Amino acid sequence: MKNTRKNNKIQVSVIITMRNASTTLLYALKSITKQKYPIREIIIVDNLSKDNSRELALKFARKSKIPIQLLRQKEDRGISASFNRGGNIAKSPLIVFMASDVTLPTGKELEKLTDPFRSDTSIVATYSQNTLPSFVWNKYNFWQKFYSSRQVDSTRPGFVLKFDCVRKDVFLKIKGLDEKNFGDDAVGGEDADISLRLKKEGKVIHSNALSYHLHYMSNDYNLSHIMRSKKIYARDYGRVIRKYIYLSPLGVSVFLIKPLLSILPFIPKFHTIGLILLIAYSLLITKRMFLNFSTLINLRIILVPFLNIVFLYYEDFWIIQAFFSKKK
Repeated sequence: MKNTRKNNKIQVSVIITMRNASTTLLYALKSITKQKYPIREIIIVDNLSKDNSRELALKFARKSKIPIQLLRQKEDRGISASFNRGGNIAKSPLIVFMASDVTLPTGKELEKLTDPFRSDTSIVATYSQNTLPSFVWNKYNFWQKFYSSRQVDSTRPGFVLKFDCVRKDVFLKIKGLDEKNFGDDAVGGEDADISLRLKKEGKVIHSNALSYHLHYMSNDYNLSHIMRSKKIYARDYGRVIRKYIYLSPLGVSVFLIKPLLSILPFIPKFHTIGLILLIAYSLLITKRMFLNFSTLINLRIILVPFLNIVFLYYEDFWIIQAFFSKKK
């Protein structure tokens, strides 16, 4: 069914989840409040931040022309619970999910994100293109450059809860994000899960909106941050595989690439090709590190290929652990 009222702008509620987001939160808030589009409210859900994120949010809210509500979780139940809490009380027909480490490059991104809803009522959700610009990456220290080098200037469209929009009635119908399988420390599998469930309700459309993923804007980033992030994402991949291995085997195949790459060298008939692929992976997965002068002349560059292999098996361990672990 087509909607001929294309110029009718539908009010939105923006849900921002955060945890220790003091280095990026203001970038997110400034960019969303500068949007040339009617925003009814901004709901910030804080998941037990230990930095001054809440103070920054409250100070910004006092000066904002758009009503900003700050909610504080009483216990760590993960990003799914935070988005659900905000989404359930949102007052607008459209809900925009936004991460606290994302900023919008222009004042028209929200209009671009919601535009498809005004022309086709069968659409249930839209998503933006997300990228890490090189000018942001260049501000990182060595280890953060290492962790995020594969993402630089790579535009990745997808419903990944960075800057996405969903109809509230559909969000409530599917009961929001899956807190049972993707709760607690889940930060990666919940987006793939809700995307698959939304597609069963209607069209999930790629919009022309663009968002910048800032990640973490502090110079204290180190190997422990990388280990924590890789563990979290790997466990969530394991949860996605476990939930959809029979329901959507093709859909979860992408999560099996790294495990397959890591076991090929140990299979007799594939030993040589597996070893070649593993070496190629160790060099190419972070190739930007070798193409950037500041990282190339850093002595730690010698460790990069070896760390890529170590982290590959580290991730596989946590994927397997999550796949065989039942959540209580």
